[in-house]
Amino acid sequence: MSIDLSQFFEVFFEESFEGLDAMEAELLNLRPGEEDSETINTIFRAAHSIKGGSGTFGFTSVSDFTHVLETLLDQIRDGRRKLTSEHINLLLQSVDCLRAMLSALQNQSEARPN
Repeated sequence: MSIDLSQFFEVFFEESFEGLDAMEAELLNLRPGEEDSETINTIFRAAHSIKGGSGTFGFTSVSDFTHVLETLLDQIRDGRRKLTSEHINLLLQSVDCLRAMLSALQNQSEARPN
């Protein structure tokens, strides 16, 4: 018996866009050299949730892209990489990119017949 996961798409997209909003808000609060571990963890958890959900639904482009973000955030979180203004800008651009990727996928899934 196979399960039709498409019924869960809308919840995934809603939660992913909320996660992106949270990531963006937290990124705008970051300052290079003043990393707050809780802020970094919040951003990481949002990216991790998006990666996991996109992997579940087979949206590999999103999960692969988000995996790279997770790696950077994990390095910053563990102190292996110092947070710079370039990182913050890159992460903000990545949020915009993910938002566009998810919007495109959402529009494709809505066009599929049930």
